[in-house]
Amino acid sequence: MMSFLQNFRYDIAQDIISMMEDYCDLHCQFSKQLISFNDNWTKRINRQNTLCSYNTTKRAQLETVKNAKKLADIEDKRVQNIRQIIDKYRKVINDTYVTNRLSSHQHRRTKEFKKQFKEAHKMLTDCKTKLDESKAEYKKALDDLKKADSVHEIISSNITTTEVQRKRSIDMQTKRRGSVNKINEQIQLHEDDYSRALKTYRKKAKLIFQECQKEESNRLDLIKETLLNFCQAIQIEDQNELNKIYLDLAQHIQIKQNSWNDILYWAQSYGIIDQNQELIREDLETSINNKTPKIKKQSSVVEEPSNTQIATSISSPTITKKSDKKEESGAKMTTTQDMNEEEEDTAKSKSITKKNSKTTNNKKATVTTSDTDSAPTTTVNILAPM
Repeated sequence: MMSFLQNFRYDIAQDIISMMEDYCDLHCQFSKQLISFNDNWTKRINRQNTLCSYNTTKRAQLETVKNAKKLADIEDKRVQNIRQIIDKYRKVINDTYVTNRLSSHQHRRTKEFKKQFKEAHKMLTDCKTKLDESKAEYKKALDDLKKADSVHEIISSNITTTEVQRKRSIDMQTKRRGSVNKINEQIQLHEDDYSRALKTYRKKAKLIFQECQKEESNRLDLIKETLLNFCQAIQIEDQNELNKIYLDLAQHIQIKQNSWNDILYWAQSYGIIDQNQELIREDLETSINNKTPKIKKQSSVVEEPSNTQIATSISSPTITKKSDKKEESGAKMTTTQDMNEEEEDTAKSKSITKKNSKTTNNKKATVTTSDTDSAPTTTVNILAPM
């Protein structure tokens, strides 16, 4: 009970508060670091070279970095929950422990328990004091009686003593014996009073001790409840929320990131292909997805010569169909180039040829003597530096 009246329990409570505050600071700093990570890396990704970082792949990077901000929001909720537990516990401690004259803290019922203890113990102390005094008087009375007995024995053995002296010694002896008996009776009474006071004290002290035990039990239960609430606070309220953050990020990267769309976006952005050339898109996609390119044989379209052509070109056994001299030279160059390129490289030359034809104001498409299955040169060589 006396240990309850000491002030060490307030110090223990302050230690618990400090422990929770330190843990809360860790999560608070982690949240700030996540926000800083998000800001710094968002700027850094946005400053990346647009030739190599663009479209869905760049958005996948940004979404990954943005995920840190979502985690920071969860950390902020965790910090808020911990602070609520700390504030609740601190309020109970401040209501339970008050400041005394020495600027220290003690339990609000300390004075009450001290007063009850002093009152219960005072009755026992008074009875004990009276009993001790009676015993001291009894001891003194016994000494006086012994002296009186000695005097009476001396007077009785002396033949020269008078009758008056003998009577006086007898009276003194009787008086001392009566005093001893009286004190002895008082001792018996005081012992009875002390016995009753002791029972009363023990009963009251037990009640006081039970009250102290109740307060101590409340203190220990409060610590247990606070620690359990603290454990709940540091956990994520909805684990599915955290799982959803990671799942959404994985789905975004898996579904939204598309390498083919990025390559097509790059080609369109730099004017290599037209947005309306669906056939070229399909050919480009086929060439990219085809891991084993095949070389297709080129063939020339040959027509029988007319009479006029025979007259003008006797030395030529066959005459290749031409539209004009420019188209003829272009066709020969195309045929020679197509003979040496793979299907991937021939898939996109049609678009480049059309581009070149437009810039030279040719309205007609270049007619090659290649087989109908052969395709123009691709943009793979153009995209290769990426």
